[in-house]
Amino acid sequence: MNERIQKLGRQLWERLKSMDATQRLRLGALSALGVILVATAVGFLTRTNWQPLYTNLSPKAAGEITAALTQQKIPYQLADQGRTVLVPAQEVDQVRVELADRNIPSSSAGTVGMPAPLTFSLGETNQELQMQAQLNLEAGLESTINSINGVESSRVLISQPPPQLFGEGTNPATASVFVQLKPAATLSPASVRGIMNLVAHAVNGLSPKDVTVVDQNGTLLSASALESTDATNLAGVTGSELKAEEAVDQAIQDNVQSMLNQVLGPGQAVVRVNAALNFNSGSQTQVTYGQGVISSQQVETSNSQNAPTPVTQTGAAGNVPGYPTVNVGGGNSTSNQNTTITQYAVPQTKTTTTIPAGSISRLTVAVAVDQNLTPAQTTNLQNLVAQAAGIVPSRGDQVTVVGQPFNRQQVNQVLAQMAAAQRAQRLREEIAAGVATLAALGLFLVIRRSLRQAAARRALMQPALPAPETPAVVIERSELAVGAETDLALESERRYLGDLLKRDPQNVARLVRTWLEQED
Repeated sequence: MNERIQKLGRQLWERLKSMDATQRLRLGALSALGVILVATAVGFLTRTNWQPLYTNLSPKAAGEITAALTQQKIPYQLADQGRTVLVPAQEVDQVRVELADRNIPSSSAGTVGMPAPLTFSLGETNQELQMQAQLNLEAGLESTINSINGVESSRVLISQPPPQLFGEGTNPATASVFVQLKPAATLSPASVRGIMNLVAHAVNGLSPKDVTVVDQNGTLLSASALESTDATNLAGVTGSELKAEEAVDQAIQDNVQSMLNQVLGPGQAVVRVNAALNFNSGSQTQVTYGQGVISSQQVETSNSQNAPTPVTQTGAAGNVPGYPTVNVGGGNSTSNQNTTITQYAVPQTKTTTTIPAGSISRLTVAVAVDQNLTPAQTTNLQNLVAQAAGIVPSRGDQVTVVGQPFNRQQVNQVLAQMAAAQRAQRLREEIAAGVATLAALGLFLVIRRSLRQAAARRALMQPALPAPETPAVVIERSELAVGAETDLALESERRYLGDLLKRDPQNVARLVRTWLEQED
């Protein structure tokens, strides 16, 4: 194959050298035109299509939006002196929803681009123009909501009561959003709140709480989204604390899930983790006493001596003065007293422990396995999951393992849709490849025809031989030379087409069919 290509290249080079200046200039112009057309097509297909994300923005709102886009590493451009933010067309709707979920911009300083410009005709009233603007706004919101993952279609209805007379005030605006979800798809509370904020920021005077979101099953999604937000506020859990709990849940869940994927196989088990964190920080002091030792000892000794005590005689004799007392108390007494004072030193150890915020106070893990399990298998999996998740029984942690075959009806439906989408994508790629092959083959045929015509003209313009010959002989020899070169070119082309037929028969068949249609 390489030799054939080299031979064809040498033939093309020889024919190119044999061409005159005019022919070379014409071929160069044709080649340059082909290169320009290919480069233009490639540039048109690969260039970034910038679309307005928000328009008529204040400097503060534009700063909030560009800061969020820079944080998310999304390319953007500023236009209209910084009042318009442009992003790639394929990311417009998704970026609007993400910014709306984060309440950016914080004020209704910008308006979402309309799907189609307003048209005015003679005789239209102001009410008709307002109705047309509202219809365009609803259509733009529907197009944005349809780009959210899981949403197949949507319908937005906005109710804006007219102002009352004499400036007595107006009723608040309300909006309703109906979403048709894809099979096996669900919307998280954060996505529902993003839709509510998106609609509320697009309508003047509309609060997110006045936006109702309902799915195809009649489930009120906005109520559950608001309840989750209210429950968080009532529990005193901030957004950062909630994100910290979600991060801990996800880390433990990934650890257990990866282990079960190795043990049971991918897709054979589902793990859910709920970790309750304690965000109260403080310190704990503990004092430990050791065995006491004698530090000092004092001994006191006291001596005392007592004389006999006189005793008065009882009765009448003792009351008559002048009679001596009788000494009946005995002799002198002596007493000794020893007092020992001992002081002990008790060693003590004081330990202060700082309790950080965010420690796990309770952990629960639930595991569902896509098969029926025996009691022994259930016990083994519980022990395995408990070790992987770091379960502490004294803390009140629990592990639940259930064996039940999964319901895969919706999953099979989604897989069928994905397979159909892949087949359609492959078909588009094959069509594009066929078009490119036909274009290359057409360019080759044009160049080949030009080269053949140049060779024929060169053969006819060759000078006559030195020997005198009649015009008939000259014409005959020219025709023979042209015929020989034509036969050689046809043989080379026949071999090339034969190889092309072996390598890519489908494209050759399409090319022959196209030639036949052109001939007809």
